[in-house]
Amino acid sequence: MKNLEFFSYLIKTKKVSEICSEILYLGEQVSLGNIDTQTSDPYSKSVHSLRLTPSYFKFNLRNKEYRTKAIAQQNWGYSVFLNSVKTIDEYLDFQFKSKYRSIIRRYVRRLETCFNIEYRLYHTKIEKDEYYFLMEALYNMLTKRFKQRDEIHKNIGEWDDILERTLPLIISGKASLFVIYNGDEPIEISLNYHFDKILFSTISSYDIDYSKFGLGHVEIYKQLEWCLKNDYILFEMGVGGMDYKRRWSNNIYNYEHRIVYKKPSLGVNLQAAFEINKIRLKEYLKTKKLNTLRDRFFELAKKNRSTTLLNNPDFGISKIKDSESSTLIKNLLQVDFKSTDYSFLKKYVNDFLYSTEEHVFDVKAFKVINKDIFLIKGKNYSQKIMKETERKSIRF
Repeated sequence: MKNLEFFSYLIKTKKVSEICSEILYLGEQVSLGNIDTQTSDPYSKSVHSLRLTPSYFKFNLRNKEYRTKAIAQQNWGYSVFLNSVKTIDEYLDFQFKSKYRSIIRRYVRRLETCFNIEYRLYHTKIEKDEYYFLMEALYNMLTKRFKQRDEIHKNIGEWDDILERTLPLIISGKASLFVIYNGDEPIEISLNYHFDKILFSTISSYDIDYSKFGLGHVEIYKQLEWCLKNDYILFEMGVGGMDYKRRWSNNIYNYEHRIVYKKPSLGVNLQAAFEINKIRLKEYLKTKKLNTLRDRFFELAKKNRSTTLLNNPDFGISKIKDSESSTLIKNLLQVDFKSTDYSFLKKYVNDFLYSTEEHVFDVKAFKVINKDIFLIKGKNYSQKIMKETERKSIRF
């Protein structure tokens, strides 16, 4: 018997459809259609184990002789019910206090002020080359983001399978890629699954050089906007208690592990009882924080390992007067902060843009020849970046 992650298998395969004839949620009733079982009873050989089933899902079984046992899991899910609002602004007013509404709108406004931003959702149509380009970009964002955190993303190990399965799902309308572009450059990508009127953001990441702009919040803002325009009533963010999920969710729930089995069969009953008790024990151990102790062990192990930081900690940032920077331009060499050699400057340039609200086209980067000192200059503001070892050797 294999434990199936409910939502994933609902989208990717017909395994859940072999068990359920209908799915019900938020007053919606969704038929899963007829399944060709090739004259064999799909329930006769095993107990069906469906983990991480959202508690708001109810389902009708195809075989009335079968029963469901729901075991509460110590895993929290996060979602947004949209059936009581009509616009994204209405939801912001409902969900957030004035101060946080301003923060979210500031993220969106500054991103669009500083760059040439475009939002695209690829659903039912995408060119194959574009698909592989975006999936490679998402993979690189995930690995770079989790390297920064000294962790490995849970889906990296199955990336080849995800890459193979997702393109047909997008074409069939069961999946989509939401992308935030800066010009031609994807800077945030979310892989979504679609079921009826539900959009499930299953894997998402962003370019950490743009971290100042709160791209995770911008993604949710824009995807909720899309959902409301397209009559979706539920935005699902899945398992994991990230702070931004808690802030956006108006429905925080416990997942359930559901066991489906044939009640009159003694052999199946014993198998079901064993599986139910095993799951109960596992969830009980979670209540004793044994998984937390495991996580603490790994945290201590990480502290004892030498790690390479993605951004050089030796660089300091200082503001300088615009009039002062103008006299220095003739003594500096202009560099391309988008090139490989100076890519480390990109984050500093983006942070500069966020704080000054200048446009990236108006910003130039300069280097003091033979020194690790750089100048970022916009229309109205300037900023110097220098290694601490250089701070005493030169003054602006």
